[in-house]
Amino acid sequence: MSPSPSAGSASAVQVSLLMVARNTAPFIGAALRSARAQSFADIEIIVVDDGSTDETRTIALAHAAQDPRVRVIDGPRIGLAAVRNASLAAARGRWAAILDSDDLLHFRHIERLVAEARVSRAEIVAANMVSFAITQGVAQTALFAKTPPWRVAREVGLAEYVRANSAFGDPVCAGYLKPLLDLAFLRRHDLAYDPHLRIAEDYDLVARMMARGARFAYLPRPTYFYRRHGASTSHRQSETDLSAMLAAADAVLGSGSTADLRSAVAQRKAGIGTSLRHTRAIGHLKARNPGAALRALGRDWRAWSLLAASAWEGVGRRLASRPQPRPASAPVALVIGTVERGTALHAQIAQLAAAGTKIVTRPPPVDDAARAMLVNGLPALKASFIAPPASADDGGYAIVHADGAMAAPLETAGREAPPMSSAAPPDGAFSHAMPGPA
Repeated sequence: MSPSPSAGSASAVQVSLLMVARNTAPFIGAALRSARAQSFADIEIIVVDDGSTDETRTIALAHAAQDPRVRVIDGPRIGLAAVRNASLAAARGRWAAILDSDDLLHFRHIERLVAEARVSRAEIVAANMVSFAITQGVAQTALFAKTPPWRVAREVGLAEYVRANSAFGDPVCAGYLKPLLDLAFLRRHDLAYDPHLRIAEDYDLVARMMARGARFAYLPRPTYFYRRHGASTSHRQSETDLSAMLAAADAVLGSGSTADLRSAVAQRKAGIGTSLRHTRAIGHLKARNPGAALRALGRDWRAWSLLAASAWEGVGRRLASRPQPRPASAPVALVIGTVERGTALHAQIAQLAAAGTKIVTRPPPVDDAARAMLVNGLPALKASFIAPPASADDGGYAIVHADGAMAAPLETAGREAPPMSSAAPPDGAFSHAMPGPA
């Protein structure tokens, strides 16, 4: 289906793509471009601006002016869960999908989630993710769910889901996955985000849906791109946050809960308790009260290990903050696949090489792990090309770092790809390398 804006009339909306935003101007333009470029066109894109003081709202409104599927509404400014609930209340679709304003979507993300929902009739559908970050000018990527159970498509049970959101349980924290949700199920069961939660609100809502009978279908192929950066809410856990998570942990239990589920919830609560003791100890140490820190840690050896890890990370940050001399190097271009001689693409790449650009060639990824690691370890890239006959999906995994800005996934399929622009767009967002006008 074409992602043309005209396809998004209210009567045709199947999916409400929900985005909450507050001061994410460096990223929201890229997020909205990836949303608007979805192959599944029967969508609306709801941006809830929760009192941004930067250019976030201006960028979102500019996209709304270009695409009638984009709506920008005001948030309640009383917490993240309340903002997400405002987006749910405004949704007109059959399903709701989540896109954080600093993340990106593969251009077939919604298409694949909806296809699975229709076939499996699951009320919750989520796909694996590629996490990415910029570290010292290099794009680093990794497959999010790597362990064997998460490499196959399957239904995830509630006890397993709870364990996959426990600090010392399954190494895959499934609550980070951004699901497609059945809005009719949510409204029929009067379910919404818990307003007391600032983090783990996605996990909590999904778990409570499952406790009421919703089925969770998981797709191992990653189509969501999760950005890691210093301002990410999920990277910061306060004592208040953890206390709220602990208070909400039993919400999935009922009189008929299995022993397996009760064990999983107990494991989750123990992990939150350890994190809470660690957070309290850090606070006491910052207040120069080591005695209180020792009492907070008690005999919880896991809390002690978290404290040791925090100390090591602090040393690493201090070392990384020291100015490091960076030798001058030639600009780099990434070529995915084999370029045939005599083609326009070959001539374009040869011209770059003649001008001093280093050309790095990598084969098209053959599996999800290879896709996720496609550009890992490369220096900052000036341009990226996809050579035919790479598949339509290959471009979705070519997340590249272009002169200080992270570019959104490429979307070329079976055609010669133009190079990715190394200049940031006027709104500070990142652009797709697509044919035709931007």
